[in-house]
Amino acid sequence: MGRTVALLLTTADQSERTATALKLAGRLLARGHRVTVFAHSRAASLAAGSGQVADAVAALLRRGVHGGTLDWVVDAEATRRLGVAGVLVPGVVAGGHEDLWAFVREADVVLGPGGDG
Repeated sequence: MGRTVALLLTTADQSERTATALKLAGRLLARGHRVTVFAHSRAASLAAGSGQVADAVAALLRRGVHGGTLDWVVDAEATRRLGVAGVLVPGVVAGGHEDLWAFVREADVVLGPGGDG
């Protein structure tokens, strides 16, 4: 039986932290776990536009076609503030803190890879 793992991202840099979080999400999905991601603050821009990180987010979301269960929610207010509201990767949902708390309540494990926020 798979677990639900919630990831809270707060930083938008293309650091080792971000790469590790994306790799972890991929491995969890491959093992049949449900992954929920809430991108808060500057991390809301990770799933915007094009580029290496946005492409990685899109690839993770496409796993749903093959049975993976990933929910990626970005802080809607942050996307407006950052000017990326209209350029999110397909499948990313703009939401709010109520989504974050729902992810935390439903998760078996909650991870925040650190960073500023």
